[in-house]
Amino acid sequence: MAKKIVRISLFLAIIWVVAGAVLSTQVRAQGNVVQVATQASPMLDVKVLSGLVIESLVFSVVGLIVLLIGYKLFDVMTPFHLDEQIAEDNNTAAGVAVAGLLIALGLIVAAAIGS
Repeated sequence: MAKKIVRISLFLAIIWVVAGAVLSTQVRAQGNVVQVATQASPMLDVKVLSGLVIESLVFSVVGLIVLLIGYKLFDVMTPFHLDEQIAEDNNTAAGVAVAGLLIALGLIVAAAIGS
């Protein structure tokens, strides 16, 4: 059951990244507006789109690695094993602490990547 949840979550994350790359826009300054307006340009530039998808995937992987490292450091600093506390003992407080840690790290990573 846990493997199925992980696979579905990974699939949804990939869809989210690709959709974000497709729907995001880049503003580029144009030197000659008249020339640009008269040129026939394709609606979808595949090179730009592939660059955005690759960039999104790289930033997603880097963000997940940072979150994993933060979780492992937090696990080392606590006097108990978080995996055991959450999965086996159903310790809600440990789950809330891990959720808070991941949200805080996620906000920091998002701010660092976004700037």
